[in-house]
Amino acid sequence: MKFIRLLPIFFFLLLSSIALPAVAAPLPAGMTTVPLATITNDRDTSVSEIKLMLNDQAVVQGIYLTTSASVNSSPSPQQSRVYWLAGIESNHGVVLGQGQGVQAIFLRGDIKPRNGYGSLVISYLSNGIFRSYDQCRVGLQRVDPYNWQLVNSYNNQPITHIEVQTWALGISTLKNVCPTA
Repeated sequence: MKFIRLLPIFFFLLLSSIALPAVAAPLPAGMTTVPLATITNDRDTSVSEIKLMLNDQAVVQGIYLTTSASVNSSPSPQQSRVYWLAGIESNHGVVLGQGQGVQAIFLRGDIKPRNGYGSLVISYLSNGIFRSYDQCRVGLQRVDPYNWQLVNSYNNQPITHIEVQTWALGISTLKNVCPTA
């Protein structure tokens, strides 16, 4: 009985430690970035920026994610991660967020690097006890050669900020991405 009462505390601690991978990766040579959106969450003050990586012909090569950690985080105040198109377009996609060995946020989809659009799916751990995931769709559109935007697939509005909202057993929603109830 005590174990059942401790489960919500365990999952809260697990989710409060969800972080982006700690591997630092500089922007690859010859690449520029185009900002898409900022990402925050309701459990700490970290801010991530998701950007498209473009080569010198303005062709999408992947995604570059930088995270400025919370003031009290250690060891590094900023982390960067490169996600190449091949990983994003694979069957499983790429892991954007994890904590204590649990993969909590995935990104996968199809980006047409020359045609100016893409269709992405963000999957997130909605219930850690049952290891169930929910997902939301996101569009990607080219505005001009060096300017792209994320688009909410449910209301066609541009997305400039994503807020990860959690609950005791997982992530409840991705505000501004997933449809509202």
